[in-house]
Amino acid sequence: MFGSIAVFLLLTSFVHSVNRNNFKTCDQSGFCKRLRSMEQDRSPYYMESVEQDGKDTVTFLLKHEAKSKDVFRGTIRHLQDGTIRFSAQEDEPVRPRYTPTDAFGPAPLRGCQKMTFAKSGDSVVSECGEVKVVMNYNPFTIAVFRGNDPIVTFNGRGLFQIERQMLKPSLVERAGRVIMGLANQASGIAANLYNKLASNSEGNENEETKKDEPNPDDDIGISEEDLARMDWEEDFNSHHDSNPKGPRAISLDVTFVGSEKLYGLPEHADTFTLKSTISSEPYRLYNLDVFEYELNNPMALYGSIPYVHALGQGGSVGLMWLNAAETWVDVDYNSKSLVGRVLSSIMSEDSTPKINTHWMSESGLMDVFLFTGPTPPDVSRQYSHVFGPSYLPSLFSLAYHQCRWNYNDQKDVQEVDEKFDKYDIPMDVVWLDIEHTDGKRYFTWDTRKFPNSKEMIGSLATKGRNMVTIVDPHIKTDSSYRVYQEGKSHSECNIYVKNKDGNAFEGHCWPGTSSWVDYTSPCARKWWSDQFKFDKYEGSSPNLYTWNDMNEPSVFNGPEVTMPKDNLHEGDWEHRDIHNIFGHYMHRATAEGQVARSEGKIRPFVLSRAFFVGSHRVGPIWTGDNKADWDHLRMSIPMLLSLNIAGYPFVGADVGGFFGNPSSELFTRWYQAAIFQPFLRGHAHIDTRRREPWVFGEEIAKLVRDALVIRYQLLPYIYTQFHKASIDNTPVYRPLWYSFPKESSLYDNQETVMLGDSLLSSPVLVQGATTHTVSLPGGDDTVWYDYFTYKSHSPGNLGLNVKLSTIPLYIRGGSIVPIKKRLRRSSTLMKTDPFTIVVALDKKQQARGSIYEDDGISYNYKNSEFLYRELTFDGSKLTCSGGSGNYKDVAKLERIVIVGLEKEPSSVTLNGNPLVYSYNKQAGVLTIKKPDVSFSSDWTIIFKN
Repeated sequence: MFGSIAVFLLLTSFVHSVNRNNFKTCDQSGFCKRLRSMEQDRSPYYMESVEQDGKDTVTFLLKHEAKSKDVFRGTIRHLQDGTIRFSAQEDEPVRPRYTPTDAFGPAPLRGCQKMTFAKSGDSVVSECGEVKVVMNYNPFTIAVFRGNDPIVTFNGRGLFQIERQMLKPSLVERAGRVIMGLANQASGIAANLYNKLASNSEGNENEETKKDEPNPDDDIGISEEDLARMDWEEDFNSHHDSNPKGPRAISLDVTFVGSEKLYGLPEHADTFTLKSTISSEPYRLYNLDVFEYELNNPMALYGSIPYVHALGQGGSVGLMWLNAAETWVDVDYNSKSLVGRVLSSIMSEDSTPKINTHWMSESGLMDVFLFTGPTPPDVSRQYSHVFGPSYLPSLFSLAYHQCRWNYNDQKDVQEVDEKFDKYDIPMDVVWLDIEHTDGKRYFTWDTRKFPNSKEMIGSLATKGRNMVTIVDPHIKTDSSYRVYQEGKSHSECNIYVKNKDGNAFEGHCWPGTSSWVDYTSPCARKWWSDQFKFDKYEGSSPNLYTWNDMNEPSVFNGPEVTMPKDNLHEGDWEHRDIHNIFGHYMHRATAEGQVARSEGKIRPFVLSRAFFVGSHRVGPIWTGDNKADWDHLRMSIPMLLSLNIAGYPFVGADVGGFFGNPSSELFTRWYQAAIFQPFLRGHAHIDTRRREPWVFGEEIAKLVRDALVIRYQLLPYIYTQFHKASIDNTPVYRPLWYSFPKESSLYDNQETVMLGDSLLSSPVLVQGATTHTVSLPGGDDTVWYDYFTYKSHSPGNLGLNVKLSTIPLYIRGGSIVPIKKRLRRSSTLMKTDPFTIVVALDKKQQARGSIYEDDGISYNYKNSEFLYRELTFDGSKLTCSGGSGNYKDVAKLERIVIVGLEKEPSSVTLNGNPLVYSYNKQAGVLTIKKPDVSFSSDWTIIFKN
């Protein structure tokens, strides 16, 4: 009991602001300090033994000019659709390097079928389609071209480095090497000084004496670099890292040629456009539990996707640095350094925009994927071919979620549920935090507070609602706790992470002393998944889903509030090797448990705080412990945009802010912004005041209700966008430039967003605002319509007078948007409600769109039990045709609204039968009521003029 109280007191001391002293800077991270201090210069590496390997791959050796033992094997592989993979490691490694293979999508990587390969003078050229790779022999550099245009260079600044793995010498051997090295250096310095004096007197230098100087690669000599590396162990605050396998960091510079802006590297609470870091800290990727994180800061947060998207007038490029270890990235927009010899003859150093980046990881394989575009959707598609598309979430999970740390008991849950009905506010999910458990023992209930959990969940289910409970990765070390004991006595594998000595690791978290499941082990993941079976997780039911928190992992008494790097995982991998993918493995195992409990029939819903490459295929994440203030509201948008651009569509931020108490105005504005964000959940800290929508009074409750009604109306459109993401990982929540990449004025816009390709949201984010400016992109052929009034607007800056009820939302001309207008208690109860489609015409009086439907919860869509239909309007007819799928249980279409119609038709008919319609000439809006058609069949409505 005392341990839990002490941990809670320790934690609450952080809530006023983040304590930076708990987290490393680059200078405090040994490998980052070493690699960042490298001088930008001609690379000391050269290339030899270059050969074509199969249809799509080039292999080569990389050797260091001065260090004969530094020999690395590299490969360039041309993948389908213009993707390039570059990898490198020791030619004869002492031990393997970790690569996070489970980040890859389910489909095997497909190589180019028609690669050409040629050696020419001082370079080697491989080419497939529009993409060409030119590799320079000496110094080693790589340039990638799209057509005739260079788009990326590797090692143009000479920062390629792989710290060759070595066997750790004993303390005596290390001391002896240092002494011998220093003695040799001293002897060499003395000899060199004598020879210089002699050469001055004789007029020339004695060449023979050079042989007496110490060889940096010699067994008895030691270089300054090697001396630094001899200090294998590190200390930070009171924590010691034994680093038993020694330094093995990797480094590479990448220059984006022709690019003007860079985006990505989630997760950071910083601007959407990545900043130059030359005079500040690099961006850090190392999953950490950071309480009440600071804004505009490159500090690491809860998850990591080492990916950037480069944008310029010449097109888009994406790059993934696939590495699960601690990683730092420098960005430089203003560098005038060389772009490499291979480009020097074809472009000016100063005339073409360039962005220099420097990637540094503590361990692992150097494995880089370059997506060559050229358009943003091309990059998304190429990304999906390697790392898979997003998973298709259940429909209910796209609706509104109500959460708090914590709802007190079963009666409290019932009252919250009933008040949503009383105030006519739609809601789909009620959440329970850690206090619902028996003493922070997960997979249990505090039966004093929740005496009949199945009854509670069942009561929600009668209204089409669900429940989520929290399950964290730390397991209370209690001999009477079934889950802990079962894991401890497991006969087939080690369930728990081990410390550096090979014993079960124990640390502190919410329950006090805890053990952590080793989710990197397939056997341990299977055991974890089994805990979600209904006979194991007592009191659970099919309508109970899961929230994985604290899975960075958070260890309250660990270094940087996480796990020691020298802990051991399955396969003898150190924690430093797998740290950033740890939470992903937990997320995945939990989702697999939900699928298994339904015998593979029902889609999982698992929210995770930690994430890595590939987590987008598992479930949603959120941006962690934000704060109830206006700056955090504004920051939620660029944080979510960064995640979407990095391939993670299903993301959200705690509505209202987790810490602190929002004013009624901030609370309202947050909902008005969040209803267009992919994952929508209200959440609050245990020490905050209650903040359900009605707590602020009936006026605010109505404003929040009005906002949530818009979300529920748009669910058919949002669900269709997630279907598209499940095909090619197209972002759901997009920056303006994704749809308008040639408009450079949009490149830094981080407060106006696109929901799919048809809706533009420009939320009011300023306290006390009475005016607001909306940026409407596009050229002379573009038109926008107010979602509520259908008034048309031309592109440009649109000034508005705003009230607290104002929600700026616009439909892009040329779009067809499916919605549902009838309000229900939950999205499940809307399933059979009829559709409305809004046909927003462009200046050519045309529009197109699509709709996707299935049962909203099962995997039956994988057996063609879905319906995808294409909708088009060409000025004289509205057509539903094409598409795919066999799903028949689709609600009918009850209303068609055509916006921007310049002339009233003389008749509107379906299959020769007249339809009843009305036309507002002043607004240019035609409405057809009850056309009595379904999306499950082809139909055409004819408009005669």
